[in-house]
Order: sequence, then structure tokens, then C-alpha cells
Amino acid sequence: MEEGEMEDFLSPKWVFRTDLEKLSKLGHRARGLHTWQVVLGCKISQDGSKEGFLHYGYDGMDFISFDKETLRWVAAQPQAQKLKQKWEDDSGWSEGNKDFLEEPCIEWLQRYLSYRKEALQRIEPPVGKVTHKEVDDHLEVLICQAFGFYPKEIQATWTRDGEICEYETLPRNVAPNSDGTYYVWLSIEIDPKERDRFRCRLEHQGLQEPLILAWKEETGERLMGL
Repeated sequence: MEEGEMEDFLSPKWVFRTDLEKLSKLGHRARGLHTWQVVLGCKISQDGSKEGFLHYGYDGMDFISFDKETLRWVAAQPQAQKLKQKWEDDSGWSEGNKDFLEEPCIEWLQRYLSYRKEALQRIEPPVGKVTHKEVDDHLEVLICQAFGFYPKEIQATWTRDGEICEYETLPRNVAPNSDGTYYVWLSIEIDPKERDRFRCRLEHQGLQEPLILAWKEETGERLMGL
């Protein structure tokens, strides 16, 4: 969407053809702050049927909506009656809305669905590393980090002698990267003398088998796969 569609996606200015200034000319209060909102869209059901909808709101309340089958406008507020009459007198405006909901909107939806399918099929395995932070002679913190994975779901745990350290592991945070991938980190407080007994275990759709990571003093802080 960002690479090729954003300009087209934001282009249908016809949606706001009747703006607040025109509403004020139809007898609505013009002073103060007012909002003019639109909800429009279309959907394709599993049976192949297609639907479209177009609703306007004024000052946070339903105001007027379009029935594309009858080309009529339905006023949700008494104040919308003048606008209803004006729009129904303009057959080209109603026909244009009907055409958009039945053709371009459906075409856009089908194109966006193809983007979603492509995105959902994307798989990026995590790249991991383990670092540590010394607190004192009897306490240190091991930190496991996994970068650049997609989709978001990942199983990241600390183990001690192969057993999951469920309660000792501090809460982990999964967050998005700017490129659409994710990263996660999790830490655990340990006795430095027992460091070799701890491993970080990463399980992800992009990995054929779990990635087991450890930090070893002689190699410095670098990726270790065991």
C-alpha cells in the first residue's frame, strides 16, 4: 500500500463534495467547531455477492446515508432533510456514488485483498543474540533478543538445564520494526556461577527447528547457536 497505492487511496475527494460551508448555507449553525464525517466501503461475501455503503455524520451523529439500489438518500436527522432533497435532485451525484460503490470500490478491495494474501504468506525467521549485564558478584541479568521475524507469533523462553524457567523469566515485549517485522527481548536474573546452565529458546514459523542461544564469556557478546 505504501509503495504503490497511497496516492490513489487518498484521492477520492468527491467524498467531501458537500463540505461544512455548504451545510451552513442549508441552514445549519455555522459558528463553533463542527465535524463532517464519512464512512464508505464495500464487501464481497463468500457467495460472491457484493455490497456497498455510504454514510455521513455531522457533529458525531448519524446524519444521512445512501441507498444505492433506489438512488435515494435517507435522512437520520430532521436537519438533513434539505440536504436529502438537494442530493436527490442531483441525479448525477447519486449515480456517481452508485457507480463508485459497485465498480472502483470493489476493484480496490480485490487488489487490497491480494496484498493481504502476499503479506500473510511472508515468513522471516528471527535472528537472535544473548547479552548480559553484571549487577554484582552474585547476580547478573541475561538478555535474549530476537530480531527481524514475521509473522508476529513467536515462542521465546529461558530454560535451565532444559527446563522452562516460567516464573523466573521477566515479562517479554514483542514490538514492531519499521520494516514490518518484529523483535522481542526477554531477560532473567541468575547467579553468574550457573550461567552455563541457561539457554534462550526461540520457536518460530520461519525456523525448521528451535533456535537455542547461550552467552559464553570467552566469545564475548555475539550470536551463539547450539
